[in-house]
Amino acid sequence: MNAHDHDPSSPASQIGAYALGALDLEDRLQLEALLERSPELQEELRQLRQVVALLPYAATPVTPPARVRERLFARISAARAEGDASRAAAPPATSPRRRMRWLMPGLVAVLTALVVALSLATLSLSSSIARLEQTNRELVAGVKRMQQTLAETEARQEQLAAQLAAGQEQLKVLATRLEAGEERIARLGADLARDDYVISFISAPGVATRQLRSVRSGVAAQGEMYMYPGHSSAVVIFSGLPPLAPGQVYQFWFADETGQVAGETFVVDPTGIGYVVVEAPREVNAFREVMITIEPSGGSATPSQNVILEGAL
Repeated sequence: MNAHDHDPSSPASQIGAYALGALDLEDRLQLEALLERSPELQEELRQLRQVVALLPYAATPVTPPARVRERLFARISAARAEGDASRAAAPPATSPRRRMRWLMPGLVAVLTALVVALSLATLSLSSSIARLEQTNRELVAGVKRMQQTLAETEARQEQLAAQLAAGQEQLKVLATRLEAGEERIARLGADLARDDYVISFISAPGVATRQLRSVRSGVAAQGEMYMYPGHSSAVVIFSGLPPLAPGQVYQFWFADETGQVAGETFVVDPTGIGYVVVEAPREVNAFREVMITIEPSGGSATPSQNVILEGAL
């Protein structure tokens, strides 16, 4: 509270009434002259006007019933009439200006208390806002950390997915190689089994052999046929057969008085060595002769004229 609040005779003591617009012209002019010279009084007036602006919100407006309003207006009219009569009969009363000066200290004290209360409320609200802002900053920082963690996790997942795809591709390659290796092992196993069969066949007791000789001049090829009289199986081992053109194979033939019977087809290695296991439609010794021709890949139903070897049984 300022010093002028305790001096009712000072024009500054009427600053509360000035803020409320309750001064007459003379007092208002005196106070405005004083305001121009006093920054402290200007600040006090600014605070009082803020409080005055909040006063309409301090109470909830209520609309009185019509009957009460009529009674109130009737009392006001009666009071005005009694006042007029009293002023006519009574000695001169104290001027409104003087009464207002007496009322100003109390009013200013109330307004000051309101200013202090509003300041405390504003301070508490500012503190709450500061806490909320700090909480908001912490939440934003937490969200940023979560977003960064999520981005790192997504990048790691993409890296793992790429590694998994590469691993699956390598696994496919290995599976293909394994399958090819298994097929090769199967072929080698079949070749080995056939070699074992051929070895056991030609080394068995009682086997008979027949020679196949070249029918072409300058071709030093030959074959040796291993057979058992009364059996339909035979093994023929070749050497010196010339290499074939692409799309050609050698073919074995049985022959008798009725014609030729197609046998198995075969190829030889680069040195001209090879063998073939043949199955005749009946016992081998029932045929009169055999021969080897060159045929298209897949063999022929009838022999071509391209005969390489032949032999008598």
